Amino acid sequence: MRPTTVWHALMRPPWRFLRGRWPWRTLVYLLTSAAIGFVLLPVTIVTLLILPLWAIVIGALERRRTSLVGFPRQASGHVPLTREQRHIWLAVRVNERATWRETAALLLDLVLGWIAIAVLFVQGLCLIVFVFVGVSGSRGPARINLFDDMWIIVGPNTWWPVIPIAFLAVCVFAYVNAVLAAGQASLLRVLCGPRQRELARNVERLLQSRAALVAAFEAERRRIERDLHDGAQQELVTLAARLGMVSLELDDLTAQGSDTALARDALDAAQGQAEHAMATLRDTVRGIHPAVLTDHGLGAALDELADRTPVPLSLNVAEFDRLPASVETAAYYLVTEAMSNAAKHTAATLLTVRVDVEDDSLRVSVTDNGLGGADEHTGTGLRGLRERAETLGGQFTLVSPVGGPTMLQMTLPVLQEGVERNASAAR
Repeated sequence: MRPTTVWHALMRPPWRFLRGRWPWRTLVYLLTSAAIGFVLLPVTIVTLLILPLWAIVIGALERRRTSLVGFPRQASGHVPLTREQRHIWLAVRVNERATWRETAALLLDLVLGWIAIAVLFVQGLCLIVFVFVGVSGSRGPARINLFDDMWIIVGPNTWWPVIPIAFLAVCVFAYVNAVLAAGQASLLRVLCGPRQRELARNVERLLQSRAALVAAFEAERRRIERDLHDGAQQELVTLAARLGMVSLELDDLTAQGSDTALARDALDAAQGQAEHAMATLRDTVRGIHPAVLTDHGLGAALDELADRTPVPLSLNVAEFDRLPASVETAAYYLVTEAMSNAAKHTAATLLTVRVDVEDDSLRVSVTDNGLGGADEHTGTGLRGLRERAETLGGQFTLVSPVGGPTMLQMTLPVLQEGVERNASAAR
């Protein structure tokens, strides 16, 4: 059975270990350690303040480099971030324990790298001495100063013992290199590898922050809807009322025999523009966040949506109590997105909506009788639904074979106390 790591290789008989690939692999590992230590010394001195950022790079390198001595590649200890979360990358990484463990790994790499430089220098120097002694002795008697006041005399008949001595030294060097490489790789795997409990805690914290953002976003949508409804929309209603009063005054002038034709035309145009502005604003407010969803819940909002959809809706909504606001909003926008896609991209003539609560989860499915072929990678709407569902701890499923039908389904947990607390705080 072939050894899987250098530790297993060290337990084999010497003649099998020395004939294998492990002495060469550990030598390469130490050479790379020496190169890393040599590069890290000036980097550490010059860029001390951003050392954790270099540590992240070193951690990624070390998780791969240990494969030289037989260890499998490790997963990262950092919590994964989506493309939309790249703007908080630095803040997340600086607050992770994995980053500071990798900083310790960087410092360890620096120390062990220079130890590797020293060990490899001594080994190389010894091999040079062996070669020099052998060549000098084979050419004739020579008096060689090894170090300090230690001299040896070698000649054509006395130089050959250097061969077994050099061979023995190479064997010792191979074992020294293997132990150093295995020890360094094992230490770095401990520092750069993931902690399952820590990863779970980081993912949970990240999901909570995403849920808080969703709750805050929904609260802001409701605030904008209230501001538009109570502000601009009421101003337009007042304007329409005043235009109506002007119309009554024009009627009085007409009754008195005055020519009000031009004024009447201008007034009719102004009334038409005001009504169009109110209709546009009403649709905008409803698109931002429908008031009926906030006031009466998901079932009433879907009933109201069915009255104005361009594609007929067949609703099958079970009876249930009010759900967390973020869950109701996600379910509502699933239906509106399916309705919008059916109206724009398919020839569907009917949408079937089913909503029920089972096992503490809300399940919403929308099926059309169109030709299918929907792909969430070609637009942002379906991707947004998946991200919203995953943020709330749920699942989003799209089934749309060519020829139809297309089914969108979202399953969301309704027991989201943490989300509700964040939503309450945002409100």
